[in-house]
Amino acid sequence: MTYPHPTLLISHSDALLPPAQTLKSRQLLLASAISLLLAGPAMVLTPAAHAENPLAVSPDLPGMEWQTFSSDHFYFHFIPAHKAQAERAAVIAERAWSELTQDFDWTPKDRVHVVLTDDFDFSNGWAHPEPFNQIRLFLSPPDGNSTLEAYDDWLNLLITHELTHIIHVDMARGIPAFIRKILGRNPLTFPHAYTPGFIIEGLAVYKETSAAQGYGRGQSTTYDMMMRMEVINGIDDLSQAVVTLRDWPLGKHYLYGYYYWQFIADTYGDDKIRDYLSEYSRNIIPFFLQNYEARKVFGKSHEVLWQEFKVWLQQRFAPQITELKKTADTPVQAISNEGLSIDAAASDGKNYYYLRENGKDRNSLVKVRSASNTAENPVSEVLLQTTGMLSLDVSPRGDIAYTRITDRADLRGWSDIFIMRDGGEQRLTSGQRYRAVRWMPNAADPQQPYLIAKRIQAGVSQLDMLDKNGHFIRTLWQGSLDDVINDYAISHDGKKIVASIKRKQQGWNLELLNMQTEQPQWLPLTNTRANESSPNFSHDDQHIIFSADYSNVKGVDLASATATYNIFSLNLASGEVSQLTHLLGGAVQPVLVGDDIYFQSYQARGFSHVRLPASERKPLAVLPLSELQSQYDYAPLYNQPQTHSEAEEYSPWSSLMPQQWLPVYSGNEEYNAIGLSTSGQDALGRHNYSSTLFVDTENDIASGNLMYSYNNQWQLLAQRNHSYYLDDNDKLQRIRREDTVELARTNIIDFLENKLQLSAGINRSHEYDIPADDLLREENSLHNSVIGARLDFDNREMYSQSISVSWGTQATLLWESNDYLDSDYRGDIINASISHFIDLPGNQVLALHSSGAYGFEQPEPFELGGEEGVLEQSLFGRDQWALRGYKENVQQGNRIQTNSLEYRFPLLNIERGWNLLPIGLGGINANIFADHGAAWQEGGRSHYLTSAGMELMTEVVVMYGFALPVRLGYAYGFDKDEGGDRTYLQVNYQF
Repeated sequence: MTYPHPTLLISHSDALLPPAQTLKSRQLLLASAISLLLAGPAMVLTPAAHAENPLAVSPDLPGMEWQTFSSDHFYFHFIPAHKAQAERAAVIAERAWSELTQDFDWTPKDRVHVVLTDDFDFSNGWAHPEPFNQIRLFLSPPDGNSTLEAYDDWLNLLITHELTHIIHVDMARGIPAFIRKILGRNPLTFPHAYTPGFIIEGLAVYKETSAAQGYGRGQSTTYDMMMRMEVINGIDDLSQAVVTLRDWPLGKHYLYGYYYWQFIADTYGDDKIRDYLSEYSRNIIPFFLQNYEARKVFGKSHEVLWQEFKVWLQQRFAPQITELKKTADTPVQAISNEGLSIDAAASDGKNYYYLRENGKDRNSLVKVRSASNTAENPVSEVLLQTTGMLSLDVSPRGDIAYTRITDRADLRGWSDIFIMRDGGEQRLTSGQRYRAVRWMPNAADPQQPYLIAKRIQAGVSQLDMLDKNGHFIRTLWQGSLDDVINDYAISHDGKKIVASIKRKQQGWNLELLNMQTEQPQWLPLTNTRANESSPNFSHDDQHIIFSADYSNVKGVDLASATATYNIFSLNLASGEVSQLTHLLGGAVQPVLVGDDIYFQSYQARGFSHVRLPASERKPLAVLPLSELQSQYDYAPLYNQPQTHSEAEEYSPWSSLMPQQWLPVYSGNEEYNAIGLSTSGQDALGRHNYSSTLFVDTENDIASGNLMYSYNNQWQLLAQRNHSYYLDDNDKLQRIRREDTVELARTNIIDFLENKLQLSAGINRSHEYDIPADDLLREENSLHNSVIGARLDFDNREMYSQSISVSWGTQATLLWESNDYLDSDYRGDIINASISHFIDLPGNQVLALHSSGAYGFEQPEPFELGGEEGVLEQSLFGRDQWALRGYKENVQQGNRIQTNSLEYRFPLLNIERGWNLLPIGLGGINANIFADHGAAWQEGGRSHYLTSAGMELMTEVVVMYGFALPVRLGYAYGFDKDEGGDRTYLQVNYQF
């Protein structure tokens, strides 16, 4: 019997947007708490030497040098090109600090580190309390309908949201505050971090929102539309709101959380919110005293409050629903009803094209052939499968151009232009950051159309003219930090551009650019408080078809008086606006196909693509544009600059020292190990380390590990482990020590959009029995020194509704050698594996895996057997292969080969918690498998073993957001001597 020691990893992040819109995760902080709670002889969490740090900024490009200045309560880290944005951020942050610390009656002890980055062509940000309070700001402003469009100034909304997280989660009084003074920023000294997502995210959305001034998601038409549909189709119970993995609407904890806090404020007052947060910040027992504090402050539990909240929602939205149901009668034809967001869509004048993104299958570009009448069923065909598409346009000749996010080795998420050619894609630009593209006719040469491409870099919008091959011709327009361009369209004669543009202190309005003039200037078409988006020219270029929420314009008598989006037509000659739709779920993203209008509508289970036939296109209301005019006139934000220190060269040392200590313990009758764990990083996330030290007081020995990574490229692991062996009487017989050092260099080179990577490393280990007077010591000290290189290909895809990896291939070819360093083993090892995933209808997956290794001379033997498949281990030195249905180490040799076939399918999606208890269930899935493998010695014969079985897999959701994959399996080994029945229960991921 052997007892290994535990090892701990600690980290956390939180973000502005839900998972469907970005790479957001709370799981890292939760992992640190799980590590603490599960530390013991049976729990081994080793540092993953092949892992990337998601909190690191991207590696520097040529000429980039980071700088830092400080204000009263913040450090700001930026590159010189972003200094103006950093100075703006300082103004917003200090103002928000003053307001929020007063609202929460809490002031964090130390300055907050704020890092400004422009690494991604989408809008987001995150806040993180470990190892110090830090905020990451993505400079790219929202430029479309993503629920973030209702903002006065991007940095104002973003900083307010993230700073709310910082101050809220930092709150610690009483015992947690006392422990923090001793152990630093220990994970368990953040009581508010261990509350449901709707509490944390909802509070931040509540604070970012100003209904009086008209900004923030909480007062937006989009949130009204989404929650109204929830009320119509059944408001979630509390047990549903605390577990949000796949259920619609994605990111519902933001939506429900905002309205819950608004209900609390309306019913009990903002003072009670402050009192509740203050009381809960004294809680040293995670999760379990939320209702106790609620009863103390509100006089009732959250379960009772939730029932009141549901009544409040019904009363709030009942008038809107009644009015809409009474008048919403636009006759439309459904095309598709499986969208999880507003999809990219376009037309060639005759057919409709859209990106199908249903969360279950590969994203596909779909062509819908136009119907001649309402009764005809649409005919659809898939043209292309792709990922990361942002925008789409189709020329009258049927040429398809689109932009999509590309994967890069430096982990930046930049977009470029592609065209569809011969059933595949051809890349036109590289690293140019064009996030939208439109075809523009060339009157001089119709065979050589232009491309008009939109770029937003460091928050500055720009339109460029390119030739049809993506070569730059000239810049048509470049805005300032206060100008953001949204959707745009080109007139059919190629002379004008219409766009939705957000100007300084205003909302989204339509403007026209006449490209026939020597110096094109934007001409305002509208100036309203509505969000006007997705403009398109009519076929004669005399009308603009667009989407808007004119319910925000006071005094306007339209059929859309209830908060929702609808389709409108602006007559450029007369200035009249005609309303063309009135639907319960609203109407957005209009596209003209012949005389029909295709658009998208929000429904109970997703977005639907629908068709409004020309025969049913009748104005529901007509108003002169003058009656819609109404300005926001948001308050100016940057009139008074914020004083700050002089900018200096960035240094990691000020933030790199350990900020917390985590006590750890593991023991039984044979050993008693106590220790401390710590971790740290610098503000940019370039330098990361974690370390754990154990002292076995029973046997007077020490063990531990240190992991350090730099820039997501260099990784160092040093580790000492002990294994305790017992005799037949369960008495300690001997102690085996293993010392390991590994140095790895990842992403040396990359190809195929970072899908093919080369890494290299060195691994040295020394295994021996430690001397002790009363213990047996075997004289079999072993040194193993390996150098190697590894080539990885990985294009796997997993979607928002996936039960596992759904599509793609992962392949590894690895070479290792024992001959170049001192080692008791000899020879080279060639290790290869391939996994292939076939996406089947209905969220089903067929998974195939084959792996093997070939050792020359006398390498460390490979072991076959058992159910514990090691999926993400160190880059080099693998010596174990699983074979379900057989015991561990059933075969050994310097040759090994295994094969697996799995059929995975969903059984049930529960997604419910147990009210506020930190336990719940996600999906339940099944897996039918067959395994086949053998290990043998060079020169010997292979004896392949075969097994089959079934696994039930469920996501046990702990701490509200951490889905632990629990597998209950049965495997039968068919070999009459070595096989048999085996059952197992595991917490790990599949290949």
